[in-house]
Amino acid sequence: MGKSFKTPAQHLDDLGIDWTPVIEELGLNWTPDQRDAYLSTVKIVDLPRLAEPYPPKDFFVAGTPKSGGQWGVYWNGKPLKDPRYNRGLRRGIIDFDYSRLKYIIQQDESVIFRDADTKDIVLVVLRNFIPNEELRRSMIRTCQEIIKYRRDDRREDPGKLVHFGYTCGSRHNPQIQMAAPSIKLDTPLKQDREYRLNSDAQGMAGIMWNLMRSRLPPEIIADYNDMIRENDLPRMDMMRDEKTFTYKVDGENVTFETGSNGLELPPPSALSAINYARYTHTEVNGNNWIVACTCHAPRDPTKGGNFYLASYGIMMLPASNTLSAWHPGDYHGTSLYEMKEGNKGRAGSELRADDDFNTGLVFEISKSLKGARKRSAWLDRNSRSIINSPGYHFPVHIRTDRAILAVISGEVDPRKEIEAG
Repeated sequence: MGKSFKTPAQHLDDLGIDWTPVIEELGLNWTPDQRDAYLSTVKIVDLPRLAEPYPPKDFFVAGTPKSGGQWGVYWNGKPLKDPRYNRGLRRGIIDFDYSRLKYIIQQDESVIFRDADTKDIVLVVLRNFIPNEELRRSMIRTCQEIIKYRRDDRREDPGKLVHFGYTCGSRHNPQIQMAAPSIKLDTPLKQDREYRLNSDAQGMAGIMWNLMRSRLPPEIIADYNDMIRENDLPRMDMMRDEKTFTYKVDGENVTFETGSNGLELPPPSALSAINYARYTHTEVNGNNWIVACTCHAPRDPTKGGNFYLASYGIMMLPASNTLSAWHPGDYHGTSLYEMKEGNKGRAGSELRADDDFNTGLVFEISKSLKGARKRSAWLDRNSRSIINSPGYHFPVHIRTDRAILAVISGEVDPRKEIEAG
């Protein structure tokens, strides 16, 4: 006979705990009228698209002359980690001519930018976004843990940007799978940490996503959900096939159920970043928006590390607890900051010279997820129902993509595992 098994939602029912007051206090399920009332307080600015982006495309831009010199010396003679990057050449660095900007968003300013001709929204910046200070600090810690134990995806850019949730897997064999850890999970301690980290990452993303659903213009949320629905993508359930997410709020682990209370699991994938900067560029993603939340930003905006939307000549001064949303197809980037070498000069470990830091999370859906979904048989209901059976246990108790694929490939027989339990 298999072991008894209860999901977090079933434990919640047993305890008889009603977390509705927490949901309402955080504002995770605002009505459309509440959202519209909130957005009506945000300034709207119309700007024309520039004939040529500024800063210009394909260059890193130095936030200060000092930062440009520091990064030039730091990169000089350092080989690229990925020889495919820019034909094996580092991007050039130019100085930032702030007089050419059309708008600088102040640290205490929330604003929605629209294209002057089409009136379409091109950038949203909302300050003081997370309504609970302890929650914001918890999210900082979770972002730092994700960065520590996940692989860096942009190794030629300053800082780190790492995936969590679902990814497309390898280029030669794309399948939807969990973001890979940076170390082998070869001990029970490491496996326990991986399980807790996935749970915390999902919980953080779940709260952030529902805050976004309550506060952002509805077309941004619809863009993500349409992409998920049209391509039958999984939401970020961490392979648990459950409709809950759990995160610590004011010292208590709160399990949020989705569905009837208006909450929703987050999109399939997200990223955490620290001290990340990139040259002026565009991206082709699966959907038409990127949404980022800066959980912590440096207090001094004069040392570089500032996000800009080059297609409209807009720069945003950094501030903690800021949500921003923009189109990946518009030119954008983040200026180089004054820096010092980090861990033995290792790429991605660079530090700000002022000993401050910038960290947060980003929601984007890769265009490759669509193709990877077609090759991901484990997501089909008949396979997934076996994997998530109440009595089923993997050879290691962490439900990683490797364990999932082991079941699908026949390396592990789930029926025998259930009987052994």
